Amino acid sequence: MNIIENLKSTLSMGGEFGVKGKPHFRSKKRKKRIGIKGCGYCVPPHIHGNDDPIFQQITTQANAQGITEKDLFVGMKERRYLDKDERIEPLMIEASRLALKQANIAPEAIDRLYGYTSVPEYYTPNSLYVVHNGLQLPEQTLVVPHNTEFSTFLLGVLEAYNAITAGWSDHALVCCGSNWTQYMDYTQGHSLSIGDGAGAAVIGPEADFEIIDYETQTLSDQYGAMTMQARDSPRATYKITEDVGIYSFQVSAMEGIPKMVQHLLSRNKLTGRDIALITHQASRVLMDHWQESLQPREYPDTLELFGNLTLASYPVTLAYHYLTISSKYLVLAALGVGYHQTALLLKRTGS
Repeated sequence: MNIIENLKSTLSMGGEFGVKGKPHFRSKKRKKRIGIKGCGYCVPPHIHGNDDPIFQQITTQANAQGITEKDLFVGMKERRYLDKDERIEPLMIEASRLALKQANIAPEAIDRLYGYTSVPEYYTPNSLYVVHNGLQLPEQTLVVPHNTEFSTFLLGVLEAYNAITAGWSDHALVCCGSNWTQYMDYTQGHSLSIGDGAGAAVIGPEADFEIIDYETQTLSDQYGAMTMQARDSPRATYKITEDVGIYSFQVSAMEGIPKMVQHLLSRNKLTGRDIALITHQASRVLMDHWQESLQPREYPDTLELFGNLTLASYPVTLAYHYLTISSKYLVLAALGVGYHQTALLLKRTGS
């Protein structure tokens, strides 16, 4: 029997190849209440306060409307950062272990690993493979890096849901790590908000928060407004352009997120008073506007504690507040470069 015939034979039995060619079987029973079963987070011990000398070199160059980035990126008190000889992957592994522990799921039960390390050690492969190795996940676990700053966590949760619903997965892990403090231009105002950290969540059946619906929007005409790339040195740095980038911040994000979330809630006959809301947390300017526009019952965040953890903000904030969220529904709302924004609606099970 050749390789193709052997593969067809294995798949016809409802299994797939695992370690050393042995079939790996998954339950084909219809799974109920698929969603988030547990979370974990890990941040470094080092802290940048608002008076840290690193922020003293920030310029106050204004755009055509007289607005500086320093005016927009406010609301932080502390940000965690990695030292020069420290790496983000150990934090991602620890956050994942905590998520597995809370979900009461063994590493060998994880058959999908989604997420991203930003900024990775190499252009490719992504350091998500280091997380796979550090957790000693099975060889047959599918690793799927999602480079969709900053919506990686939401898209990982959504893709995990799709795979589990289709019967191709039993339990998935979504892990995101951000080490952006080492890749910032500290003459730019947006560097004021950035911190380092990692968060993770286990996705599976019989979840604490069941996935109900989602909404997304892609405004690709704003491609290039916010980028991470090498500029005056070999090391990449993040930049927001003074025209389109500030527009993305002040218009697309500030007004677009509430409209998108409101449409998602209306479709499900809900209002802001029904939900706990977790959003991107680059600035209190944005977050105050979103709170005023949507009037959520709860609006948990970690901005003052950890700053803007970019793609890791969502799982870190969820993990930090996981046991105290009391609302029946949870909305995660992300914006991202490219430009795009996505929102997920989840329902607390048993309510």
